[in-house]
Amino acid sequence: MVKLNKDYTKLDEDYLFFEIEKRAAFFVKKSLCNLGIGDITLAIPEVITEAICSATKELQEEKTLRGYGPSQGYLFLREAIQKNEYINIPITEDEIFVQNGIKNAISSLQDLFCKTSYVAVCDPTYPVYVDSNVMAGRENIEYLPCLEENGFLPTLPQKNVDLIYICSPNNPTGVAFTRKDLKKWVDFAKKQNALIFFDGAYEAFITSDDVPHSIYEIPGADEVAIEFRSFSKSAGFTGLRCSYLVLPKKLKTEDGFSIHKFYKRHIDTKYGGTSYPIQRGAERCFTEDGKKALERNLNIYRSGAKMLREGLISLDYKVFGGTHSPYIWCKTKNEMSSWDFFDLLLKKAQIIAIPGSGFGRCGEGFIRFSAFANQKTIETALNNLEKVTL
Repeated sequence: MVKLNKDYTKLDEDYLFFEIEKRAAFFVKKSLCNLGIGDITLAIPEVITEAICSATKELQEEKTLRGYGPSQGYLFLREAIQKNEYINIPITEDEIFVQNGIKNAISSLQDLFCKTSYVAVCDPTYPVYVDSNVMAGRENIEYLPCLEENGFLPTLPQKNVDLIYICSPNNPTGVAFTRKDLKKWVDFAKKQNALIFFDGAYEAFITSDDVPHSIYEIPGADEVAIEFRSFSKSAGFTGLRCSYLVLPKKLKTEDGFSIHKFYKRHIDTKYGGTSYPIQRGAERCFTEDGKKALERNLNIYRSGAKMLREGLISLDYKVFGGTHSPYIWCKTKNEMSSWDFFDLLLKKAQIIAIPGSGFGRCGEGFIRFSAFANQKTIETALNNLEKVTL
């Protein structure tokens, strides 16, 4: 009889966002203001869906039919990514791997590295970073406190580490690394011979020149970092699934193996590639009309973040983030626990948010609000919150 991989028993019983859904289900008869999970609410621009539909129609004609695509992604999309996202940055199209979501990409890379690898993650952090390592059987995980007193930026690890997870702009805190902040981590990784997993899922929200869109803007980062990007938040592809990672050929393991070479071998075996129509839709994002359409949506989300941030401040909440990110990291009132404050918001204000403790021990006492909701929902939520007696 087959036996379970016992590493799975070390996980929390429910994934964080599933627990949120269960609690909210008791209030389905009420009109809830969902400021929780960061899913898109604006329709995908027509210019993008037209490209997807056109590519789909190609498949109904024998002369334009396409079957299995390249596991690394079609060259037309990888070239578009390289020419638009890595201008004056030493990244080539064959160092780009198209995927069906950052979550899957981060998890699949786990297979390349030994179980004894020492891992450093921020606390609070996106749960997938930790859970995927637990599933891979890793027990050596150092949590790097991201506290109010240090601007929610992690301190350097105290021990020698192999894998480092950085998300900027950060989920859940909404805080972004400046060029100086990021250089410190690149220098540290080079000194330690460590590998950085750099999650840039929210880079489209960056508004300051001092905040890098890519870790490869930092000299030497192509020797120590793998970067992850997504079309989910920038283009609304949460239901279509398309992302990419950048894996420079310079990256080597301590024992001299090419990470690029073995990841290519990995996906050729385990990954069938992202669908052709979806990749055509992603390609259209880099055209002039595509860029304009996406920017219109992003500006609406940015306006929502500003409204939510300023509204919470006016109600005397202490907030962080929301400038380079769609997320606002909010301190609970009266030193309430994260889950108690979540329940209060749900029951008294009909607001769904995410308890900070769900992202790690150092998230206790905070709650995460998402500005992906439409502006009417944000306005209603603020009005509801103003009426709540604490």
